[in-house]
Amino acid sequence: MVPPKFNTFGTMGRNIFRDAGFKNVDFSVFKNFKFTERFNAQFRAEFFNLFNRPILANPFGSVNGYAGGSDPSASSTFGCGCTTPDIAAGNPLVGLGDARTIQLGLKLLF
Repeated sequence: MVPPKFNTFGTMGRNIFRDAGFKNVDFSVFKNFKFTERFNAQFRAEFFNLFNRPILANPFGSVNGYAGGSDPSASSTFGCGCTTPDIAAGNPLVGLGDARTIQLGLKLLF
């Protein structure tokens, strides 16, 4: 796989990269507590990417700016699946391809 010549489309066919598909399971559990008529509380436990399945990026021509550039003639990043989509987009916590994330919360209502 080489970068195409300037002002050309290249010689690769369509859909040459196959993906395993997007498989992500998020899970949430919450419990409501009622202390009086006026005071309530809600405890939440949220799990993102519950089964901890990695989602890797398909190879790209560095068009998303990863590794400092969008020049497809740079052979160091052309065709690279170097990162997950969330890291390339600048969202390292809860996003596509991230490891399992657990979030706990307590909401008080009065």
